[in-house]
Amino acid sequence: MWPYKIHSEEAYYKAIEFVENYAVSLGAEFIGTREQTFTTISGDMTIKETLEMKVFKFGDEYFWVEHHYLPECPFIVFSFGSSMDDIVDDADPFPYNLEEDELMAEVRYSLGLEDYPE
Repeated sequence: MWPYKIHSEEAYYKAIEFVENYAVSLGAEFIGTREQTFTTISGDMTIKETLEMKVFKFGDEYFWVEHHYLPECPFIVFSFGSSMDDIVDDADPFPYNLEEDELMAEVRYSLGLEDYPE
């Protein structure tokens, strides 16, 4: 169940697709999918969902684009690992509703192509 009244689930998933496609354009390779169950607890919200995650490889690391629900707005976060079965390290989360150029910058930061601004 989508927990937000003022944020569109469709827009959120389009943003996730956009950042995944941009990562591929930067050299990430789609490896396959893996089912994963997530439980997010933030404020008074608890969300449990099982998703078919798209797994990518960039350099020596594997990653997927994970949902991150905060009370005010859904965020996106890149999660990394050394194998398909070990994706646990998160980059900094970012809101889904940024402008396209800002989303693209967040992808470059997450992939380590650019440093986060001070």
